[in-house]
Formats: sequence, structure tokens, C-alpha cells
Amino acid sequence: MIHMKISGGIKDIVKAVGTRLIPGLFFISALTTLIISEAVNFHMNAYEISVNETTNSHLRASVKALAGLISAEDLDRFHTIEDTDDPYYQEIREQLIRFAEEYDVLYAYYWRDYGDGMLQYIADNDTDPETQVGLESFYEIEKVALDALAGNIGVTDLGTYTPTWDGLLTGYAPVFDNDGNISCVAGVDISDEFIIRRRESARQMTILQITAIPIAIIFGILNVLLYRRKARQIEEANNKLQYFNNNLRHAFSTYLSEDVVEEIVSDPTRLHLGGEKRYMTALFTDIRGFSTIAEALSPEYLVELLNYYLSTMSDIILEQKGTIDKYEGDAIVSFFGAPLVLPDHALRACLAAIMMKRIEADVNSYIKKNDLSPSPLFTRMGINSGDMVVGNMGTQKKMNYTIVSNAVNLAARLEGVNKQYGTWILASENTINAAQGRLLSRRLDRIRVMGIQEPVRIHEILETEDNAPADLLEKVHLFHNAHDFFETRRWEESLETFNQLLARFPDDEPSLLYARRCRRFIEFSPPDGWDGVFNFDEK
Repeated sequence: MIHMKISGGIKDIVKAVGTRLIPGLFFISALTTLIISEAVNFHMNAYEISVNETTNSHLRASVKALAGLISAEDLDRFHTIEDTDDPYYQEIREQLIRFAEEYDVLYAYYWRDYGDGMLQYIADNDTDPETQVGLESFYEIEKVALDALAGNIGVTDLGTYTPTWDGLLTGYAPVFDNDGNISCVAGVDISDEFIIRRRESARQMTILQITAIPIAIIFGILNVLLYRRKARQIEEANNKLQYFNNNLRHAFSTYLSEDVVEEIVSDPTRLHLGGEKRYMTALFTDIRGFSTIAEALSPEYLVELLNYYLSTMSDIILEQKGTIDKYEGDAIVSFFGAPLVLPDHALRACLAAIMMKRIEADVNSYIKKNDLSPSPLFTRMGINSGDMVVGNMGTQKKMNYTIVSNAVNLAARLEGVNKQYGTWILASENTINAAQGRLLSRRLDRIRVMGIQEPVRIHEILETEDNAPADLLEKVHLFHNAHDFFETRRWEESLETFNQLLARFPDDEPSLLYARRCRRFIEFSPPDGWDGVFNFDEK
């Protein structure tokens, strides 16, 4: 009897506890799932924001690069459908096709403000004739494009876009002409399919909150596992991004321009460690007679002078997106076309050299005013374009981002060849051709330098075509006439023309050199087998 009472009491207790425990477990399971799904949803939203930010950075970096790809002056050549017959128009389209592939964008294009709220497309990379736009295409200017016309980089609102628009995300950047005016606008489009998928995942997590209660524990576990997997992927991506942000800026800021560093950080996949072969341009500089100047200065004044000179000249190189390889005393070794690909690397190297010569007067004025040097500083430069191997070279403990090849050696030799001609900037014919007629230069000899057996035609760079004064254009015209006579062995006619040039420009060193040669060849003609190549055995 007592046993039955005890047993009955235990059953009552179990029944009472069970009646309370089951709803409690159900409530706890539901609450746990809600908390887990809310956490998952929060991190999915954070992941979506991360995707948006990455997409925004990619849009801004790619459209900024496109704005500098083709000059405003070149784009201004095309206004009517008849202008598309110009072969250069097709070349621009091909450049846009290559650009879109390199920067992983769907469309790359240019348009200009046509007035009355309308825009005119100039060219794009689309190869489908049915969807391709060009000078015959006019549309209303969208709101997001107004930022570009105001001088800013504009990006479509990634937070509100849906696939109903057209499945594209767009970035716009202004293209400035040489006077600093907005000539036209560069635009890039990328697909937003990836972001839409991520948003769909986030919405699915919201539905999960409502439906998960009946199967709380199972879905809770699955959500935790899915979240942990996604969290690991996000953490790995964030760790890589943090590494590049923290280390690339430090590693490259000393020899790359700030905008180049930012472009690398925004898209680190463009940076390849190790050596790779590229067609690039090397620029070597050296100060004339610097050893004599250095001997006259104390170490303290010498360091102060070098720091001022190297900083001033390096800033010009960096402004043209060049990379500083190294400093060798007063000499600067630099290159253009890495780590970022620059289609106009040859022109940028030549512009840097021209700007360094332009600023020499100001540099020497500062040096004289502050008594930094017993004599002015005059810089000689050698430039060559060709295949080069570029990358981090050395050992694991000591690496240098540098360039090597015969093309690099030739640039260094051309800097020294300036002494023979009394010139300041010498470039190879490869570089002159790659500059596409934007420079005023004069043709000199075919030469063979020490260590390189293949002869190369050299040119003296004097100015840009747009900024050349009339007397400089006259000098180049007379010089080329005289030089044509020289290369066809008409020594008397060549000497007569050089004398006419010297009567107008008596201090022109290359003309003095050729006049001396003409007088020597008139008296002692070179042998019939002479190939016209001048050999230089000194560095």
C-alpha cells in the first residue's frame, strides 16, 4: 500500500514536471533558433555590406583607370559618324576591349555632354553590332552621371539596385583635358548578379526565422554549421585584405605614387610577386659632373643637396605613375609599366624627362639661393622601351622590386651617350615610336653601345609637340634636312646646311659635332663598306 502510494506520487511528479518541461523545451528551442537565425542574418547582412564595399572599390578603381587610358584630346577627334572612318577610332575600341578583359568589367565606354540633358556615346568595347553604341547614340543623362560632370567619381547606389534595372552596376569618372576642363566621361558597367544572390541568401535566412520553430534544433545546428563555414570564408578574405592594406602600402609607398598604391590595394590581384616579362620603358638619370660637385661639399651639405634634388625629381616620376627602382648616388633608376600596366608607359617616361628639364631652372635657383652647391645641376637622361623582366628579385630575406634585361642596359647606356652629342635626353627609336607622335625630337645616329651588339637609332627629345616654340621647330626642321644629306654621304651639302643652322643657333652641340664630322669626311671619306653605325665603347 505504501509502495503504491510512493509510485503514484512519483508518477504525479513526473507528469507535473513533464507538463512544464515540454513547453519549456519547445520555448527554449524556438528562442535558440531565433537567436541563431538572427545572428546568421546579421552576419549575412554584414557579408552583403562587405560585398557592396568591394564592388564599389572595384568600380571606382576601374573607372579611374579608364579615365586615364585615352587622352581627352584624342577622344575629342570624334564627333560625327563620319569620324569613325579614322583608323584610330577602331584602335580605341580595341583598347577598350583589352581594358574590359584586364579589369574584369562587362562594358567600358566614353560619352560626352551633348547639351539639353542629353549625352552622346563616343565608343565602347561591345563587339555585337546590334547593341554596340557609338557616335550615333544619344540618351538622357542619368542622375548618377551628374557627379562625373561635376568632376567627381560617381557610382550607382549599390544599396537599392534590383535586377529589374538591367542587371548592371555602373561607375563614372571625368576625363580632363590639358587645361583641366572636363572633356568627356569614362564609364564602366559590371553585373550585379553576385550581389543579388547574396541578398537572396539574406532573405532566405529571414524566412528561416519564421519556419524554424517546429524543427528548432535541426535547423539551429544546420545554421550554425553553415554560418561557421561562411564565417571562415569571410574571415580568410578579410585577413587577406587586411594583409594587403597594411603591408602593400608600406612596401610600395616609398617608390610608387600614392594613387598607384591605392589602385593596387583596391585590386591586389594585379600585383604578381616574382619575375614576369613585360614590354615597358626604363628611365635613367644622372647629373653632369657630379663627382666634382661632391668633392667640393662637406658630407652634411652633400646629403642635403641630394635629398632636395632626388625628392624633386622623384616626385615628377611618381606623378607620371613611374616606379622608383633605386638611387645610385645622384642617379635615379626608374621604370614605367609595372606593377600596374600602363598602355602609354613610353609617353609617360618621356614626359617625366621633359618635366625634369623644365624644372631645372627652379631647382638651380633654389640651390643658389640656399648655397647648396658650388655650381648648377644639369641632368642627363636615357630612355628605352622593350621587353624587361620585372618583379621582386633577390633572397627571402632581402628582395628588391626591380627590372633586368638588355633593354634596361640600353637605357643606362643612352644616358651616358649624351656626353658624346652634347644632349640631355636620348631615347631609342622604340620609345619614340611608342609615344605616337606626341613628342618633338630629332633623329641622330644609329649607334652600337658597349655590351649590346644590335645597332639602335637614337633620338634627342626636346619638348612635347604641343608646347614646342617656333624657333625650336625651325631648328629641328633644319637639322633633319642636314642629317638626311649626312646619311646619304653628301658631305658638302650636309655641311652647308649645318652651317646655316649654326648661324641661327650657334651653341647647338649636335650640329657642331656633325659639322666637324662633315669636314673630316670631306677630307677623308669613310670606306665604302662602312655601315654608318657609330660605336661607343664607354659606359
